[in-house]
Amino acid sequence: MNFSDLSRYFNQLDLIKATADQIIKDFEMFGMEINFSGNAYNAYEELFDQIEPHIKTLIDSNRSKFMGILYRIDLNDEQVKKAVDNNSSEPFSAIITDLIIKRELQKVVIRNHYKSK
Repeated sequence: MNFSDLSRYFNQLDLIKATADQIIKDFEMFGMEINFSGNAYNAYEELFDQIEPHIKTLIDSNRSKFMGILYRIDLNDEQVKKAVDNNSSEPFSAIITDLIIKRELQKVVIRNHYKSK
């Protein structure tokens, strides 16, 4: 399943909440606080606005922690390079934040798919 296949899941409240919970858990492991109001209708923007400043700070000041988060979330160099190539006009921190949210949603969707089988 690639990221373009995820669009149909963006409006499913249970998956959005599970994704937010996963993001909160992963960032907490690195000492960063992310909150989620529970409003699925603006979840992407809410999470993006909180994650992106953390990512920007890490890119600028703590590359090893930045790489640790990418590893924890399971984003590889190939995914990052492809996203940067496709969105070269966007700030690097914004591209990474978008990838993080989509990868976390992808993990939740895959987990739920196999849990239901």
